[in-house]
Amino acid sequence: EVTRERVCVMHQSSIDGVEDMSALADLHEAAIMHNLYQRYQKDNIYTNIGSILAAVNPYKQISGLYDLERVDLYSKHHLGELPPHIFAVANECYRCIWKRHDSQCVLISGESGAGKTESTKLLLQFLSVMSQNSVGTPPSERSTRVEQAIVQSSPIMEAFGNAKTVYNNNSSRFGKFIQLHFSECGNIQGGCVVDYLLEKNRVVRQNPGERNYHIFYALLAGASKENKSLYFLEDPAESYHYLSQSGCLKDKSLNDKELYNSVMEALKVLEFSDEEIRDMFKLLSGVLQLGNLEFMTAGGAQITTKQVVTNASELLGLDAFQLSEVLTQRSIILRGEEICSPLTIEQAVDSRDSVAMALYSQCFSWIILKINQKIKGKENFKSIGILDIFGFENFEVNRFEQFNINYANEKLQEYFNKHIFSLEQLEYNREGVQWDAIDWMDNAECLDLIEKKLGLLALVNEESRFPKGTDFTLLEKLHSRHSTNPYYVKPRVVDHQFGIKHYAGEVLYDTRGILEKNRDTFRDDILNMLKDSRLDFIYDLFEKVGSRNNEEKMGTARRKPTVSSQFRDSLHALMATLSVSNPFFIRCIKPNMEKNPNVFDPDIVLNQLRYSGMLETVKIRRAGFPVRRTFKDFFSRYKIILKDKIPTAGDDKKKTTDLLFKYDKTKKEWQLGKTKVFMKESLEQRLEKDRDEVRRQAAMIIRAHLLTFSAKKHFKQVRTSVVTLQKHLRRHIQRKRFVKQRKATLALQKHRRGQVARNRVRKLKEEKKKREDEQRRKEEEEKEKLGEGEKEESNEEEEKNGKSSDEEARQMEEILELEREIERLQKKREDEVSQLCESSKQELQLRRDAELKRMKKEASRKATELIDLLNFGGVDPSLEAAAEVKTTKGPSTTGGASKEEDVDEGFHAEEECIPLPDFPPPAESDAPIDQDIFAQLPPPPPAFAEGTVPPSPPPPPPLPSDGTLAGGIPPPSPLPPPGDGTGVPPPPPPPPPPGEGEKNEQAKAESERKVSMVESLVDGEEPIYSMPADTESDYDQEEEEGSVTAGDDSSVSGSNRGSATVTDEEHPRKSTCTNASIESYRGSSDSYADSDDEHDGLMDTDEEVTNGRVTLLNGNAPPYFHGYLYMKAGLMIPWRRRWCVLKDETFMWFRSKQESLKSGWLYKKGGGLSTLSRRNWKMRWFV
Repeated sequence: EVTRERVCVMHQSSIDGVEDMSALADLHEAAIMHNLYQRYQKDNIYTNIGSILAAVNPYKQISGLYDLERVDLYSKHHLGELPPHIFAVANECYRCIWKRHDSQCVLISGESGAGKTESTKLLLQFLSVMSQNSVGTPPSERSTRVEQAIVQSSPIMEAFGNAKTVYNNNSSRFGKFIQLHFSECGNIQGGCVVDYLLEKNRVVRQNPGERNYHIFYALLAGASKENKSLYFLEDPAESYHYLSQSGCLKDKSLNDKELYNSVMEALKVLEFSDEEIRDMFKLLSGVLQLGNLEFMTAGGAQITTKQVVTNASELLGLDAFQLSEVLTQRSIILRGEEICSPLTIEQAVDSRDSVAMALYSQCFSWIILKINQKIKGKENFKSIGILDIFGFENFEVNRFEQFNINYANEKLQEYFNKHIFSLEQLEYNREGVQWDAIDWMDNAECLDLIEKKLGLLALVNEESRFPKGTDFTLLEKLHSRHSTNPYYVKPRVVDHQFGIKHYAGEVLYDTRGILEKNRDTFRDDILNMLKDSRLDFIYDLFEKVGSRNNEEKMGTARRKPTVSSQFRDSLHALMATLSVSNPFFIRCIKPNMEKNPNVFDPDIVLNQLRYSGMLETVKIRRAGFPVRRTFKDFFSRYKIILKDKIPTAGDDKKKTTDLLFKYDKTKKEWQLGKTKVFMKESLEQRLEKDRDEVRRQAAMIIRAHLLTFSAKKHFKQVRTSVVTLQKHLRRHIQRKRFVKQRKATLALQKHRRGQVARNRVRKLKEEKKKREDEQRRKEEEEKEKLGEGEKEESNEEEEKNGKSSDEEARQMEEILELEREIERLQKKREDEVSQLCESSKQELQLRRDAELKRMKKEASRKATELIDLLNFGGVDPSLEAAAEVKTTKGPSTTGGASKEEDVDEGFHAEEECIPLPDFPPPAESDAPIDQDIFAQLPPPPPAFAEGTVPPSPPPPPPLPSDGTLAGGIPPPSPLPPPGDGTGVPPPPPPPPPPGEGEKNEQAKAESERKVSMVESLVDGEEPIYSMPADTESDYDQEEEEGSVTAGDDSSVSGSNRGSATVTDEEHPRKSTCTNASIESYRGSSDSYADSDDEHDGLMDTDEEVTNGRVTLLNGNAPPYFHGYLYMKAGLMIPWRRRWCVLKDETFMWFRSKQESLKSGWLYKKGGGLSTLSRRNWKMRWFV
């Protein structure tokens, strides 16, 4: 009942609601609760109490409250500038690493189901984003290994460590302390997760309305059919005893299949291998199979479900028979002998459950170890710790687990009271700060009851070490020792309970099973069976686990510590870590017990506000000065916000006071102690805001200078690059211009050289013409003189030989007709040679030679008949005079030819001699072929084909110097050339004058020798002569000497034949052709078709001989060969056809045909199609 005295008018601040409850005018529990209620109705679930955050669980999703835009918004503002939010606390905690230069911690407290785990995940989310956006993290690594691993570890730890309880659908059944290690640049570089006191007995039993751990239901809901068959899983969860005994299998707020997918994704991120995941799920399936083992009494407990034993042993890698033996009987070794005793059904069930709990707890510890290995990093700077520990619990039946959970909550409440009240008041008193003392509820005596020397924990541990200790003896010791303690409760009725008055209320604990759970040991046979598993995974989990007998044999110091002592030591270590950190507190509040959204139960909330000390917290935050700094630290941090310069002289306290007076002259928000300045949080927030603004402006100036420097540097680089590009471009332009000028210069030089050459040629032609005119004039004069002499001689001869002149003229006319016929056939052969087919060339050549020999024999016969007819007694003086005239004419005529050859036949030394592919036409049908002569034509020498040419015989001896043959016979005079231009036969020789008998006899002998020479030239078979070895000849020299060898023909033939002093080297350089051959057929042959590759290829098919001599066809006379060849003097000069002569070892060429046709083997220099090659010599047949 509320009396009138307790009712008062509500202040306007309480009506409107405030974001920070330290600003409430009405400072009592009702005003605090009403303010929370008003904000809760507006979905404002966060409220500040200074730097302490009160969070009311909405039991629903509030859109837009935790998205990335909200993270970015709160990361840019100080605490108090924006509405209360958990991100504001996280941001302040992050900034305080550099503001206070020490590690930070966030303690999240509240009842089970108040939202502690969700708050932990939100803190990790914000800090991960801040780490990724820090200056020290490059953009390419914004999603780093550590942040991902820390965030992804939450689904795994929730699935394996959280379960549905009566008060919370996602209750943490273990405590965890997550420590994040930051670098100086602000990014997370490592982390660590410490777990506390997993509730193992939840694996085998749950209270009504609760569930087992989430992972079992997720595995059944999300595993594929293949995995289910691999793990021997059945779809309905009701088929497993460990999942169905509580009667609660599903919950609307829990999605088991989605949880399975998130767990699998997180396992991949944390780099769990497929084999490890498979072994882990096999262990979970094996635990479920163990729960389905059923027993019956038959001389002790016996297993009735044999298939389940087979499945479980297959999944866990155990021997089925050994598993059955261990679960149904106990073996003890006494004095070296093993004694087996059967177990009752209750003992067999306990054995089964102990195996299941051990497997699950060891698997959970292994998972935490793997997570720590993944997120481990450097610890060289500050850290932020987040404590998410189980909330205060008070169930209908509270066992050993609830005792430890509530003990941990007492320790956290003590830490909260110490920092908020105790240390605050001690600091004020020590510094001499005036303030109003506040009464607060201290839980130190309750903690003394639990953990002092003979407290509850000490008695539980002592009784656990006694072999004969039982739960009943433990309860008796507790009652007898602490029954008089005001915080200890001794029930009057129940004989297996004791109670403790915690800061959050009175709780009764059941002592049954406390000692067994506290010992946490195995029977030897169970532990040995698990260590014998075929799976390495199972063996590794139990490798370092000790057995019960080993513990009893060891001394007290070496024994494994009990569960409660381990938990106590870990709590003390945690408090030591928190004590050196700057704490931030988040108090989570449950609005109702039914977990319904938009329902606010005042009684439930008020109870939580009372036992958490919320009212006292508001009072001390309102009356106290939670922010304190030394004078030196304060001034060094905030002096930059002073616009006026403060003199550096004076102490720090004076300068601090001057700075504070500029912000608050009333001194309501600050006080000065002996060494420190104490401030309200609102004043610190104003100072920090102004400081950040000054730093921002300074940063803008620095940034502007940096940008200027960067722009100048970039400009210099660009300018350098542009200059380089200009340089290269100018070089390119100049190069292009130079190439163009060079081409033009070369063109001008070419034309100029052509002009000079043409002028020179013109001058040479003019000089040549002058010489020819002069020579012609001299020749005409000589002809006139000779003509006069001839006329006189002819008149005399006509008088002497008047009778025989007509017959002689007729005979000479027939001879001339035969020679003209020969010439006509040769011309016809040259015109039709292109029409011959390849297969008939050799045959036609032989026919042509036979035809020519036949005609020559006919001409010889006619000449013999003429000589016989004439029957001169000697040589007619007129013929002798004519021969002398011809002899004198020879040098001048050939001299002219040599001059002409100087101009027209300037061939080069590197040129290849290309044979003329000409053959005579087939003989006329009316001219029979002389088969005898045709058969006598020699084939190519066989030694040439085999490449083994015999050495050549010595050349014929040179002619005597007087120009006569051996035996005193003078050389024969050549036949007069046919077609010499006149067409008139020479006059008959006159009769010999009297008194010249000796001359007539000599003339007769001379005529006989002429006839024999003609017959030998026609009828005689040409003997074989050898050519000299192929040597590199100087073609250039031959070209220069061409006019000499051709022009000095008669002189050479006269002098060289009679000179025995001519050397072998000189001999090939001299021409030995007769003047008749030079004078014959002076017609021009410059107009002809160019040679082509086809002809060249057709003719160059003979076998090749190197460094050998080739036999040639000849008669009794010296070797003398004639024939046309195509010749070429360079790549750009067209082919020229020349009459080539091979006499003895001298090779010559002329513009026109010489005397008669010969054939034989010649060496042709060159190989392939090249005209400049000297690779080898090739022997070819020339015609």
